[in-house]
Amino acid sequence: MPATHVLVPVKALGLAKSRLSHVLDPAARESLVLAMLQDTVTAALSAGDVTVTVVTADERVAAAALDCGADVLPDPVRPDSPDPLNSALLAAARRAREHAPGAELVALQADLPSLRPEDFVLARETARRTGTAVVVDHTASGTTALLHCVSGTLPPLSFGPGSAGRHIDAGAYPVPDSLPGLRLDVDTPDDLAAALQLGVGPATAAVLDTVEFPLCHPCDSAAGSRRSATMNS
Repeated sequence: MPATHVLVPVKALGLAKSRLSHVLDPAARESLVLAMLQDTVTAALSAGDVTVTVVTADERVAAAALDCGADVLPDPVRPDSPDPLNSALLAAARRAREHAPGAELVALQADLPSLRPEDFVLARETARRTGTAVVVDHTASGTTALLHCVSGTLPPLSFGPGSAGRHIDAGAYPVPDSLPGLRLDVDTPDDLAAALQLGVGPATAAVLDTVEFPLCHPCDSAAGSRRSATMNS
């Protein structure tokens, strides 16, 4: 099978996770973003024959990505671009195609602290059967992963509100498996509480042990860390 190259876009830390602002202060939100990125990248790399490129203009994000084994592409898109997310992903996909024309390409959200390697593998198997597959998020409207296994072509990138329907309309096959950790991107306090129930990766658990989060207690996040150690073993 060809190698799988995962593209993970991450915005500047100061702009991230504003919907958590009423439960976490700016420093805690930034630490959480970095931790979720690390757990997401680590899980993807553990899926086998996977490389990861994080696309970002933020130096702290870049350093965290490098620390957990990812490559970094400085975001080539201006912040005032009309569609910075998809433009950045498209630039990264084109770069990946130049270096590895036959690679499988995956656009993956960075805020999946409960992601299990086996969930990624199952989604990739669907894409290998269908050509292009989409993982619809837990709200049934967004996209957490778009997997494209058609050699030499670019994925039909259309991230943003309501992206799942657009990706399906463009030909992506919706992954039917449950895959709760791959569907649960964390944007709100309820999302974070749900991730803790599933079990989060060790980086996220460590951050949540040090902050005042009303739905989280140290014993909960420690349990999440233990569950993640089991799921990543």
